[in-house]
Amino acid sequence: MLNIIGEDINRKTIKKLNKVYKTALTQTYQNFKLLEVTLEFVRSPQMQELNKRTRNVDETTDVLSFPTLKNIFNKKLKPKDFPLDVNPENNKLYLGDIVINLDRVYSQAQEFEHSIEREMCYLFVHGILHLLEYDHMNELDKNIMRAQEEKILSKLKLIRG
Repeated sequence: MLNIIGEDINRKTIKKLNKVYKTALTQTYQNFKLLEVTLEFVRSPQMQELNKRTRNVDETTDVLSFPTLKNIFNKKLKPKDFPLDVNPENNKLYLGDIVINLDRVYSQAQEFEHSIEREMCYLFVHGILHLLEYDHMNELDKNIMRAQEEKILSKLKLIRG
């Protein structure tokens, strides 16, 4: 289940984001029907404040992820294994929150010469992978994460440029 909050997002984009959500989780061997994520859209000032408050970095960024689960990399997620992280209202396992900066979506789409849709979807996939404990702190991890991002985006026919 995908919960989208924050800045107004049109119905077409919401539909696309739901498809990205399902594809990203399926491509990482997760059952999206058992999981829940909140995606929030903000602007640069809110993102800068959030980044400062949560990471002690006083600048804006494009995407932040706030995972609820630990030690899950490459593991098949099941609600029964994380009973304290199951939403009692819908019995879905809560993966965490992703926050995307819409100002950066627009500027980075222009900078990288691809569509706003592609940039938004890329950042969302990036955020989902962080919730699943993918990272890019060293070259090997970065290459693994980038390959997974490209695999998911290719499946969605969201190519660069």
